[in-house]
Amino acid sequence: MINMDEENFKQQELFEQKKYISDLVEESTSKKKSSLNIVFGSSMLTSIIVLSFLFIFGVFDEEEIVLPEPITITETIKERELVVPRIDSTQVVSIAEMATKTIVQVQVGLRDENDDFIAVGGGSGVVIKKNGLIITNHHVIADADTVRVVFEDGRMYEAEIIGSDKLTDVGLLKINKADLSPITIGDSSVMFVGDLAVAIGHPLTLGAEPTVTTGIVSALDRRLDVGNDVMNSAVTLFGLIQTDAPITRGSSGGALLNKNGELIGITTAIATADVGAEGLGFAIPINLALDIVEDLLDDGRVLHAFLGILGAQYFELAEDGARIFSGVYIEELYGATNDMFAIGKAGALPGDIIKKVNGKRVKTLDQLITILRRMRAEDQITIEILRDGNSISLEFKLDLRPSDV
Repeated sequence: MINMDEENFKQQELFEQKKYISDLVEESTSKKKSSLNIVFGSSMLTSIIVLSFLFIFGVFDEEEIVLPEPITITETIKERELVVPRIDSTQVVSIAEMATKTIVQVQVGLRDENDDFIAVGGGSGVVIKKNGLIITNHHVIADADTVRVVFEDGRMYEAEIIGSDKLTDVGLLKINKADLSPITIGDSSVMFVGDLAVAIGHPLTLGAEPTVTTGIVSALDRRLDVGNDVMNSAVTLFGLIQTDAPITRGSSGGALLNKNGELIGITTAIATADVGAEGLGFAIPINLALDIVEDLLDDGRVLHAFLGILGAQYFELAEDGARIFSGVYIEELYGATNDMFAIGKAGALPGDIIKKVNGKRVKTLDQLITILRRMRAEDQITIEILRDGNSISLEFKLDLRPSDV
């Protein structure tokens, strides 16, 4: 088992350069950095995760685009009363009784010359179908020779790897066992910051019985840049749920549950630091994870969509000089020519500003990428762009993400 907690996690301020649309004059700005450690909950991996560069299924420069003339921005903010949930121990006991039998320990190992299993790492998994389907993390089972799962009562089964997806860190296993009790699936789109969160997994491979911890959903739509040491090549995870429910190494692939005991996320990483970042855990929203599961069952792989732009965060200036996230600026179209991919063939040009996707307003780079992560090659997309003050609608089918991106 490899210890993973001595690596660096860096967070960079989003913006490295300013570019003004009026004259395209660039000026340097300083970068602010803070060091954190990110620990993937698998007991076999070590990583460096850097919160810096954004990729729109192409590449994003770290630039900010600001309108030269101040404009008036009016925003209507829907208020929601924040109520910190009282953790009812009786409620947690009930959730644990229902859910722990669906959480398995995932053991990754090798077979020796006597065909004996030798464990080299592992994590956790969640039974999602009574026919033996178990969801976990890509980084738990990637390049595994042999995988087996252990239930809370000690039952052990060898598992088949159906497939996994590095871009979302989702993996899928299947055991030859019918009539299992699957976990109850929730809806990760209806979570709020402050909601109760219950994490269940197998930290530190302490035994067959899983560990239950509680906390709250502390943030939504988080982004993690994962270094080469974890995924063999850099990848960025988007739209993650952040929780302060304690999560420890070995919990990767475990369950994050809501107050009703429903699965809302698959735990994937934790953050630690010398000062100020203890207790930060991250989970893949179950809605996204199940999209990936469906693709893996159908094709054994995920046909990720590719928008094909080199973009930057776009801002508008309010009357008081405040910068407001207001879209995505198309710096360049990906490829040797502007019409190499569908977005260029549909009429997009460098300098356009993406304001909406499929009727949904897009304010930030992360929002755009999170939307695209749930879309597939050949899906129809409608984007609304702003060009020279005019709104233009473009419709086209998304390309397949190139293997070298």
